[in-house]
Amino acid sequence: MLFPRTALLLTLLLAAGSLGQRARRPPRPLSPISAIRPKANFDAQQVELGGGRGGRSLPSLIGVRPGSPIPSRPCVACPQFAGTWLLVAVASSCRFLQEQGHRAEATTMQVAPQGTAMAIDTFRKLDGMCWQVRQLYGSTQVPGRFLLQARGARGAVDVVVGDTDYQSFAILYLERARRLSVKLYARSLPVGDAALNTFEQRVQGANLTEDHIWFFPKYGFCDTADQFHILDGEWRHGWAPCRGRAECPSLAQCRLCAAEARR
Repeated sequence: MLFPRTALLLTLLLAAGSLGQRARRPPRPLSPISAIRPKANFDAQQVELGGGRGGRSLPSLIGVRPGSPIPSRPCVACPQFAGTWLLVAVASSCRFLQEQGHRAEATTMQVAPQGTAMAIDTFRKLDGMCWQVRQLYGSTQVPGRFLLQARGARGAVDVVVGDTDYQSFAILYLERARRLSVKLYARSLPVGDAALNTFEQRVQGANLTEDHIWFFPKYGFCDTADQFHILDGEWRHGWAPCRGRAECPSLAQCRLCAAEARR
């Protein structure tokens, strides 16, 4: 038989334990992109032997930003993923894309390896002028997975190269604030049916539908910008019409900011 004081102590201990269990938060579910497997054996500097095809050697590319003059010499070891990619389509549930997708501009991505990271230069027109955005897809020590540091409460952007044949198409996944988007790039246009079919399958696998897909223009590309139209990082210094407003993660959104500023 327990004494009253002992029984009271046991009751308090049991009550405290049950409260502690109720206070524990359930583990946070994994982010959508964590389930995406990167391209098998992907390496930004994956090489293949080649001969005299007017390519560029690996040493001449490392440390050189896309668009910089590179001496032409026979290819001995060429980074397969490096070079120019044209944005074909984007699948996303982003409300802005759904509302403003019709204003999309032709977009070019130039890639250069930086060790295990990738230097990315994105070119697209805004009000008739070609803009260049420089970004670094930082290494995560997992081949095919990268991290783009970004400002703002929404945090960094996770990037995964989900599929590519290096020669004709590439499918990239991007996730920010647990919102996943899928991008299809091509070396040249029009893109082949096989790549389109693969992209559609990837979109469905990301729990998106055909209604979430926006195709980008096939003309109007640009690949150079003057010194006044180059941005480092994700709007690191901001753009005049957008300052004081929500940060613009894309040129298209900054165009909208500018339009609002003129009202």
